[in-house]
Order: sequence, then structure tokens, then C-alpha cells
Amino acid sequence: MAELTSELLPLPCSTTFDFPGKKVERHIGLAWGLVVRSIGFTRGITGSIRALRSGEVDEYTEVLEQARRHALDRLVQHAQAMGANAIAGVRFDSTEIGQNMSEILAYGTAVWIS
Repeated sequence: MAELTSELLPLPCSTTFDFPGKKVERHIGLAWGLVVRSIGFTRGITGSIRALRSGEVDEYTEVLEQARRHALDRLVQHAQAMGANAIAGVRFDSTEIGQNMSEILAYGTAVWIS
């Protein structure tokens, strides 16, 4: 899977609150993107078996990486709908919901930069 960089997104996203060479003209407000993903039955069984030994559980890693990308896409869409041309202070949060489901939240401050 290709590494996700801000150059691949339709607008600049930063984990900080500044953009080198740019000025934040206006803070628009909180923007977010939320997705709930299930690992699925087959991946869940395979992942559970692999989790019995030490090391990375690829089945879970892949699903969670896809979920983070999806949440980030939704964050960008929300910020654009608010009239922003950038997102500052991007963060992720995740919560387990029930068995084999995770909620992934991407959030940040929608801003206008020039």
C-alpha cells in the first residue's frame, strides 16, 4: 500500500497549526471524518489465530490502515464543504466497538490559508 502523504490529498493537511510559506488567514472550525469498520469473519478468524503468536497481525493492520485513510478522506470532504482550503492540527482517534469493529475518527481545524 502506498504511503499516504499530504501531496496525495486534495488540500494541505498538517499535524501542526502552521503551513511553511503560508499564512493562516481564517480559522473556520472543527472538521471531522468518521468511519466504523469490521474486520470481517474470515479475516477475524485468521487474525485471531495469528494473534496467538507474537508479531504483527497483518489482517488487522490492513483493515485499520484502510479505515484511517477513509476517515481522512471524509475529514477532507467535510473541511471542503465548510469552505476550507487546508486542515491544521490533524489527529486520529480510535475506539473499539463491540467485537471486531473499530471506530476511527480523523479531526482537525478547517482553515483558510494564503
